[in-house]
Amino acid sequence: MTLSALGILSAAGAGGAAFSSDYELIETQILGSSQASITFSSLSTYSSTYKHLQVRMALRDTRAVTVQNAFIRFNADSGNNYAYHLLQGDGSSVSSTSGTSQDAAVASTYAGASAASNVYGGGVLDILDPYSTTKNTTTRSLSGFGSSTIRLWSGVWLNTAALTSMQIIAGAGANFVAGSRFSLYGLKG
Repeated sequence: MTLSALGILSAAGAGGAAFSSDYELIETQILGSSQASITFSSLSTYSSTYKHLQVRMALRDTRAVTVQNAFIRFNADSGNNYAYHLLQGDGSSVSSTSGTSQDAAVASTYAGASAASNVYGGGVLDILDPYSTTKNTTTRSLSGFGSSTIRLWSGVWLNTAALTSMQIIAGAGANFVAGSRFSLYGLKG
């Protein structure tokens, strides 16, 4: 256990949950113009430093919908090698769904162009044990926007290869708007 500057105990080293100061910023990409995807490459250079990775996102979409999903692919794999599970709540009801044999996992839910002006969706995506070669890469994402719905996604890439790259892709036929932000963090293990 360690004590933060604020006097908060962290049990991350003992298998407990980590808190924000346990993460180190690796890279940030802020879009200067709209685009369909972003890629974090050369991830293998961090394999000896970090046990887990995290992407923090502030996103908005160009498509005329209120809500959109962003997707993630690892090592340029676009085969049907991903699965997901969703748990969502809107304050009055809870629902869930799942999918198998997908060509990407879900990275985040965010605001589309039909959402209120200047509203961006926030998402935090954890990539667990991205450098293990003995288990499939798993993800978890907590995301939403506005005050109505929050979504908890879990995903798996059915491959035991260590990560070398990850691509985050805008939803169906759309682009992330200029100003969308993607920050990659590492967590030491």
